[in-house]
Amino acid sequence: MLKHNLHFKNSDSNLKGFQEVVFSVYNIEKWEAFLKNICGWKVVYKNTADKNLNTLWHLNEDVKIEEILLINPGDTDGFLRLVKFHNVAQEQIRSGAQIWDSGGIFDVNTRVKDMETMYRNFQNEGWNGFTDPHRFTFGKFDVAEVLLKGPDGVTIAIMQRFYPPLEGFEFEKTSRFFNSTTICKNYKKTLSFFTDILGFKFYFESPGDKRENGNNVIGIPPNINGGITAPVCVIHPEGKNFGSIELLETKELKGKDCSHLAKPPNLGILMLRFPVKDAETYAKKIVEKGGELNTEVQVLEINPYGKIKAFSIRTPDGVWLEFLEIID
Repeated sequence: MLKHNLHFKNSDSNLKGFQEVVFSVYNIEKWEAFLKNICGWKVVYKNTADKNLNTLWHLNEDVKIEEILLINPGDTDGFLRLVKFHNVAQEQIRSGAQIWDSGGIFDVNTRVKDMETMYRNFQNEGWNGFTDPHRFTFGKFDVAEVLLKGPDGVTIAIMQRFYPPLEGFEFEKTSRFFNSTTICKNYKKTLSFFTDILGFKFYFESPGDKRENGNNVIGIPPNINGGITAPVCVIHPEGKNFGSIELLETKELKGKDCSHLAKPPNLGILMLRFPVKDAETYAKKIVEKGGELNTEVQVLEINPYGKIKAFSIRTPDGVWLEFLEIID
C-alpha cells in the first residue's frame, strides 16, 4: 500500500505542504521513461482518471484523462502525477516564457548529489538551461543550482547542497519535489493572498534589493542583474520547506502574463495538490476571508488514494491549487 501524507493526526494542523505536483504532458510515455531512467523515480499508479475529475477541472464529458503517478522511492510526499488529455485542444501554459513573465507555475525544485553529471544527463535528454549551473551562498547555505526547461514548457530546478549537510532527503538520482516557484505580477498582492486568505506562513523572505551584477541562477543578463529588485519568499501552511511555494517578482523586468492559460487542459506544470484535514471548513474560511473558490467541494476518486473531497482555488497569478481530504 502506498504511504502518503493525506492522513491527519488530531495534533496536526488543518493543512500540509503539497502532496503532489500535476504535469499536463503531450507525450506521457516519453515523460515516464525520462522520470524512471534519468530521475530514478518509480510508477505507483497508471490508469484512466475518474470521470468526475472532468467536473472538477471544468472539462467536457468527452475529454479522456490518462494519468500516471510517480514517486521518489521511500518518500510520502512530493509526488508527480502526469496527465495526458484526449479529445481536446491544448496550449502550453508558459510557452516561450522567461523569468520575467508572470503567471502559472514557473518551476518545481529537486535535489541532486552530483550537479555536473545530472546537468549533462538532462541536456542529453533535450533539456536546456536558462544558464549553466551557478554556485552561490544563500544565507548559511552553499549550493549550486540550474533551471532547466524541457518538454511542454516545464521548468525543473535541480539543486546540489554543499554546506551544511543535507538532511531530510533520501534519493538515488533526484529527490522528491519539495518546492515550487511562481513568478508574480504583483508580489505584495500575491503574498497577501497566501498569508491573509489561505493562512500560509513564512519559511524565508528577502526584499531582493541587494543584487550585484554578474552571473545568476534566474537568467537575468549579468550586466543589469544589480539593477533588478527581486523580492522573494518561501511560504508553507506550517512555515516549512517541504511542499512549499516560492513567490518571486522581477520589478524592473516585466514581460507577458500567462495567468489565463494556467488551467486544464493546457500543457505544463498544471497544479499543486495539498492535503487538508477538513475540506469544507477550509473552503468556507477562504470565502469568509474574501477568497473565491474556483470549484466547489466535491467527492471523486483520486487514485491510488481512494475517495477524496476536493476543491480548487486560483491565485492572483492564475496558479491552480487543489485541496484534498481523504475519506476513510
